[in-house]
Amino acid sequence: MLSWEYPPRKVGGLATHVYELTKALSEVAEIHVVTCSFPGAPDTESAKGATVHRVNVYTAPSPDFLTWTMLMNANLLKAGAKLLAGKSFDVIHCHDWLVAPACIALKHAVDGRLIATIHSTESGRRRGIHTDYQRVINEIEGWLTYEANKVVCCSWSMVNEVASLFNVPRDKIWMIPNGIDTEVFKPTQPDGLFRKMYANQGERIVLYVGRLVPEKGVNVLIGAVPKILSSHPDAKFVIVGEGYAKEQLMSIAKHLGVEQKVYFTGYLSDGDVRKLLSSAYLQVIPSLYEPFGIVCLEAAASGVPVVASDTGGLSEIVEDGATGFKVPPDNSDALAAAVNAILSDGALRDRMSKRARERAVERFSMKAIADLTMEMYRSLF
Repeated sequence: MLSWEYPPRKVGGLATHVYELTKALSEVAEIHVVTCSFPGAPDTESAKGATVHRVNVYTAPSPDFLTWTMLMNANLLKAGAKLLAGKSFDVIHCHDWLVAPACIALKHAVDGRLIATIHSTESGRRRGIHTDYQRVINEIEGWLTYEANKVVCCSWSMVNEVASLFNVPRDKIWMIPNGIDTEVFKPTQPDGLFRKMYANQGERIVLYVGRLVPEKGVNVLIGAVPKILSSHPDAKFVIVGEGYAKEQLMSIAKHLGVEQKVYFTGYLSDGDVRKLLSSAYLQVIPSLYEPFGIVCLEAAASGVPVVASDTGGLSEIVEDGATGFKVPPDNSDALAAAVNAILSDGALRDRMSKRARERAVERFSMKAIADLTMEMYRSLF
């Protein structure tokens, strides 16, 4: 299995998915993960049936991210070839375009079977292909879907997107949703001292967790803040994550005069995110584009209702009115109305909390996801 990010290196939900999938698959199969190195993380570590190989990919200067990615692939390919020279593998599993060149080369080197999980597409993230830079990424994604024996998408929305963009036959695509360890994310009592770092005792936390980039729609949430505060001045908006849009988002909050009620925490560890979930009244996921939305599962498993954009995989996770509310993307007024509805009705919030946890356990446990993944692997033989 190849992935450019793997804990403790985390850029987005991809790292969490690969980690959880690896852990679950290691109960029934021998798994090797080839990924990038990270300061302080061991070069090699093993647990049960999983071994992680972290490769130093930072040795050459790069003028841009795309060039760096190609150099990264050269290093991952070298490490992967060394593994393949010493052991026979049934399947090579590639996670997204960033490691596609290495995976495709390894496939042809051993005449192996290649699985490609497409976590998102450049066209979806950018609302079309507008530059040569984006066109290169789009072409690599298409190349990967062509070379793969099977393509995995995490939602029916992504199945339709990938099939349409790259002309992939439907019988080549498996829809396997992302999963979550529902025991790690479960309702717990808030840590009072930790909570005080982010909100006063009388404030209710409205939480966002994710990258601070345009497609995540955090500007839509900030645009809703004045209308929410006009009805619920006890709300406190805690925004967890990093990204190149952070300064712009902080400027928007200041321009709207709500900067004292919007707390940008920066990057937080997984443990701190879980502590914040235990303290949150609800979570907002205002994405403009979202193939799945694993943070939605984390909230659900934690018993936290969500207000989420009615788009992509989020539409398939959220039960509107039962586990949270779905709202039109890029609509601050609709988002504010949904948040206000939950803040105004404690009984509604409690019902949503209970149902969210139940649904996460019923449909998105990692054992179920691993079983389906193994079924797909076996279908190749």
